[in-house]
Parts: sequence; structure tokens; C-alpha cells
Amino acid sequence: MLSDRVQDSRRMWARLAGLMYLLVLVVDLTGMQFPRAPLGRSLILAGSLLTVPLALGLYCTLRMFQPNTARLALTCRLIEAATGILGTMAGFRIVWTSLAASHLGTAILQFVAWNKATNFGALIFTIGSTLFFFVFLQSASIPRFLSWLGLVASLIAFAACAAHLIRPQFPAMSVAAWIPMLLAEVSTGGWLLIRAVDPVPAPAGTLHRDGEAISQ
Repeated sequence: MLSDRVQDSRRMWARLAGLMYLLVLVVDLTGMQFPRAPLGRSLILAGSLLTVPLALGLYCTLRMFQPNTARLALTCRLIEAATGILGTMAGFRIVWTSLAASHLGTAILQFVAWNKATNFGALIFTIGSTLFFFVFLQSASIPRFLSWLGLVASLIAFAACAAHLIRPQFPAMSVAAWIPMLLAEVSTGGWLLIRAVDPVPAPAGTLHRDGEAISQ
């Protein structure tokens, strides 16, 4: 087994990710009920901010297995969060007015409008989610059925977003495309929060001394 310190760290990050999965869903879904009200925008902004610790929690849980893939997934989720923060902030009149008064601000508003039209942020989210669930599947850190559920759900949502880019008339955010994702995130978040992740055996050729794993 890996050292207790490493195992405890992974379990801590996994539980953080599980909690953030659930919090982000609750905050986002509640905010969507009031999309034009300041409360709704504030909740959606909070959801984008909470995506950052979610992404870090998943990355720190999985980076030991496939560091490059986990790093790419982290980057995608951070881009998603930044895109969501920009888009939500621009929805506040005082922010929009301030941005519209400068060339840089105008460029940001144009990006926000483009993102809204293309669902770019959602597409990036599906890529990051696919990569994280792929590493979950490879690492066997959670039950395989949860990994497969998340992987398939992420690919369905990705297909919907990609179809929208190719054919804008296609509804990228249709309920049918995102219900599997909702189920996957609720079940995975609940599992990580309650059970965390399974212990990881040390690589072959390692010995243990005073609770630490060392290579021969």
C-alpha cells in the first residue's frame, strides 16, 4: 500500500470533490430558476467559482495515475469556470456598462456573446468531465459502473454540444442530453463524499519503512 499520508490526502481531496459536485449542482440548478434576477445570477456565479475547488479535488485525487490526462482535464474545467464567471458577471448591468466603455471590455462582451451562442463553455466542460471519468475508470478508484456512467454521460453531452457547433439549430442544452450527466454527477459526488476512493497498492518493487513507500 502507499503511505498512509498519501492515502489520507487522496481521500481528503476526493471528499472535497464529492462535496463540490453536489454543491455546484444545487447552486446551479437553483440559480437557473431565476436566470434574470440578481439572486439567480449570483447563484450561477457561485457555481462557477465552486467549480475551481471541484476541479482541484478531482485532479489531486487522480493525478498519480495519469498526470497528463488529469492535468488536461483540470485545464478544461478551469477554462469552463473562467468562461462561466465572465458570462455571469457580464449579466450584471453595472459590470456590462463598465466593460462596454473600453476596447478590452467590448472584446470580453463579444466573447461572452459568442460563448452564449455556441455553448463553448459547456463543450469544454464535457471534455474535462470525459477525461476525469476516463481516469476514474482506468484507476478503479470508484466502482466501475459509476465511472462508465460518468464517461458515457459526458460523451452524450459532448456530442450534443459538438452537434450544436456544427448545426446551431440543434439544442445543445436539451434535457435528454443532460439527464445522464445529472445522474452521473449526483451518484459520483455522493460516493466520493461518503466513501471517498479505494486505497491504491504501491507499484511493484516497492518496500515500506515506517509507514512510507520507498522504491527499491
